[in-house]
Amino acid sequence: MSLDSVIFYMQSYGHWIILIVLFCGIVGIPAPEESFMFLVGVLVAKGHFEFGTSLLYAFLGTFAGMLMSYWIGRKLGLPFIERYGKYIKVTPERWSMVEGRFHRHVLTTLLFGFYLPGLRQLAPYIAGISCYSFYRYVLLSFAGSALWTTTFVSIGYFFGDQIKLKYLPWIAAAALLLFLLTIFRKKFANRI
Repeated sequence: MSLDSVIFYMQSYGHWIILIVLFCGIVGIPAPEESFMFLVGVLVAKGHFEFGTSLLYAFLGTFAGMLMSYWIGRKLGLPFIERYGKYIKVTPERWSMVEGRFHRHVLTTLLFGFYLPGLRQLAPYIAGISCYSFYRYVLLSFAGSALWTTTFVSIGYFFGDQIKLKYLPWIAAAALLLFLLTIFRKKFANRI
């Protein structure tokens, strides 16, 4: 899909697209959340959208995704992991380790885990499955969602006037490449 198509859909359907894309990304349906929010910020800077409303819809989509993922984890729970975990190499021992690590670092995970793709999708499910306090979860998810969405929409907004829209796909590709190189470097360093 070209950038022009994305902009056309965003202008046609308005802020609901922002909410839907971020909701899907958090729930685990593949979506380019960071680059999408950056694009939203750029479009705000170019006058296509209003900053406050765009940020609100980005936050609502993210927070709704966090609540839905928690609810799914809570409803399916540990019996689901015990029954189907073997297919994705989640043994009872591994689950116990993941759950323990989550509870030790819950504050950091829910506030700043948004910045790590994969962790932001898994953390709400882990919280739900391990029956982490719903009220604490809501508070931390609310704060983390607000921080994450504000960061990326603002970056797009403040740099939006300096970037031509036709270069956005190249910027997104470079960011993805940098991210992948960082991951491979860490994995390679751990093997040495």
